[in-house]
Amino acid sequence: MKQTVTTGEKVLLFLFATLAITAFSACSFLYPYNPWDDADVYMTIGKAMLAGKELYLDIFDHKGPVLFFLHEGAAMLSSFLSGSVRTSFLGIYILEVACAFFYLLYSLRTMRLFSSSSACLPLVCLLGVMTYSSDFFGYGDSVEEFVLPLLAQSLYFMLRFVEERHVPRWWQSLIMGMGIASIFWMKFNLLFFYLGGILALAYIASKHRTWQQLWNVMFWAFTGFATVTACVLLYFAFHGTLTALWDAYFMVNIFHYHGTATNGEPPFWWFPLVKLGIWALLMIPAAFLPVSKEVKILVFGTYGVLVLSYATLTVQFYYFLTLYAFFPLLISYIREYRLTRRMSATILLVGALCTATNWNLVTRLNGSFPHCVPEMADIVNRNETPDSEVLTFSSYDTGIYLQTHHLPPNRNFFISSILSPDIKAEQAEMVASGRIKYLAREIGAINTCHEYYDAPIPANYHLIYDQEELFRYRLIWQPLSFLWNLTWPRPLLRHIMEPVTVNQRMQLYERQP
Repeated sequence: MKQTVTTGEKVLLFLFATLAITAFSACSFLYPYNPWDDADVYMTIGKAMLAGKELYLDIFDHKGPVLFFLHEGAAMLSSFLSGSVRTSFLGIYILEVACAFFYLLYSLRTMRLFSSSSACLPLVCLLGVMTYSSDFFGYGDSVEEFVLPLLAQSLYFMLRFVEERHVPRWWQSLIMGMGIASIFWMKFNLLFFYLGGILALAYIASKHRTWQQLWNVMFWAFTGFATVTACVLLYFAFHGTLTALWDAYFMVNIFHYHGTATNGEPPFWWFPLVKLGIWALLMIPAAFLPVSKEVKILVFGTYGVLVLSYATLTVQFYYFLTLYAFFPLLISYIREYRLTRRMSATILLVGALCTATNWNLVTRLNGSFPHCVPEMADIVNRNETPDSEVLTFSSYDTGIYLQTHHLPPNRNFFISSILSPDIKAEQAEMVASGRIKYLAREIGAINTCHEYYDAPIPANYHLIYDQEELFRYRLIWQPLSFLWNLTWPRPLLRHIMEPVTVNQRMQLYERQP
């Protein structure tokens, strides 16, 4: 099979990655800001770290440190290139383009492991459109987005080892190990992908007596993993915050994260089994792939164990993004097909449909992209005083810190999915201290932990901004409702072009004398 990717093809993939991220990511310069609360949290923490705050000790979120190192670097890059670390996601945009390029590059290489078809390059471009225009990509800047190219690279090396008995070079194994460590220090449950891969490769190695080659790969991969891990631990040891790292990243995620309780999933013991059954259905295409038995074992090992880990978690819509790493394998169904005019027209049609129905692009073009937070920030900035501290109160992060001149005034600067009396007390203490002039609040369109943290607005705070805006409708929340709506006598195209939306209310309170 033709596996090489020419320099011209790499340039084309880079240009296409740039175009896709520019069109679909709310971190690009086409959009005024990224309205997703998670992205705002990550960038706010990066901005705070750049200003000297200690991660986990002075400012808190439960994600891993590598994610925040990336955002600290992005904040620095944004400040250098645009002159405004306050509002710019330019650094993340550049990082997203790089991630998209490597994801498409290794997807193309995986396709060419199983096919010499001239359709590989156009199909990988279509895969890029489907990936980054999907609701699973959302507004951009998710952990899964940064993990996706690392999974695509690892899957390619493992598939080539199984399919061609090709052993990665030592430096390739080293880089792969560094990528695995980066995943571990961003979101450790995603390492189940590698656990399944190791088990599958061990079985195949025992069958073909290739233990020595596998051990060599694992040695250099472990060296890369240990190198990154040592750098992370040395950073926290130097800052004297190793205990804060342990408590915030490991203890909180293992014992105190209550996503199920806050996202409306039934708290029944059997519900994970239902989810596992649904996820298992997605493996059906892999069972019929026209590939060798050993490739199927590897695919079922990596994908199956990852799915098994998801069954025990609250499944967020962006989790599905990691599964796009497996899509290049579908080329094996049409491995010898040539790129005909009919196939070209189909690729263009599907790509155009994905683009035309992308929530970010459609709402940006028709003027309905979320706008409340910049308006709230404008009020704060126009009335700037020495005591103009802002606090996101009893709410997910509103993005107000990025849109104003303020750093978060406290460690728990927003309400997350962690039910903690300490967070509750700190929020109340900040309001009672008299330091906070503005309270920003999002009354969400989804079930959140507001009920646990909800507290009355103090009498000396007056509502000065109160607006509703459309919030993205996510198909996976209410699939049965979506299917039911399709049975009504209305055109399908209209339902696609006018997706069901719900409102969320954005509020700003000001302290009065």
